Amino acid sequence: MTSAHIPKLVGRFINLIVRVSPKLGARMALNLFRYPQSGKIKERHAELLKDAEKRTLYLNKRKIQTYRWPGEGKRVLLMHGWQSNSARWAPLLPKLQDKAYDIISMDAPGHGASGGRFFDAYQYALALDEVVKQLKPEVIVAHSVGGLTALYYKSHFESSGIQKIISLGAPDRLIDLTAVFIKLLGFSGQTIKAYNEEFTKFFEKDQDYYNAADFVKKIDIPGAVVHDRNDKLNLYRDGVNIAENWKGASFYTTTRLGHSLQSEEVYEIIVNELEKA
Repeated sequence: MTSAHIPKLVGRFINLIVRVSPKLGARMALNLFRYPQSGKIKERHAELLKDAEKRTLYLNKRKIQTYRWPGEGKRVLLMHGWQSNSARWAPLLPKLQDKAYDIISMDAPGHGASGGRFFDAYQYALALDEVVKQLKPEVIVAHSVGGLTALYYKSHFESSGIQKIISLGAPDRLIDLTAVFIKLLGFSGQTIKAYNEEFTKFFEKDQDYYNAADFVKKIDIPGAVVHDRNDKLNLYRDGVNIAENWKGASFYTTTRLGHSLQSEEVYEIIVNELEKA
């Protein structure tokens, strides 16, 4: 058996549980969807973050780890995506420090050195709200689901201090990510139905509600959307949809960078957009 077979075995197990107890099986499926299997701080990550000023915030007794590289310019908050942490920004930091930006990064719930076992965009937004209230960033640069979270946050929370959001490779529709998850595990029709019902009960919203292209219609600040044509996780059309519905947003297309968008080209876009903020 190879590692590629493991998700299908897990899916079959959950399918069996759902047949006996739909509620239990659905909760297991939802927890699996919200459980990051990587992204905690490793030794190599700690080395990249060693020069940062570290400050721990708390939300309902749960730890939110933040990092700061002080500067005299605008305060910029960096938000990573799924199964990542603040170390992903290491290549960008020197570019921002050269411009004297006051840089902050946060580890998402269940990631990096932050607390918690589970992760979702709503929990990330609550943590972001605490960071905004206490550390008062002016611009957000966010990758992947960090971008979805930032857009959800700006459209649902009071955040008058945020002047601009730069979104990198963000997903548009949460339900598309769920579809990938369901296909990977091979959930049965019964399991999918139970999962959808559990999701709606847990979040008090259907999955269709979580669409970045809808969130940006409520956002009244300028922004930038960067998306790669070869992004196989969050498809290029996601970036197009977000940009087309966000008045005042600039849209940048890259090629052959994939989902990570780690490149000098993207760093230059970020710096240029920050200079316009």
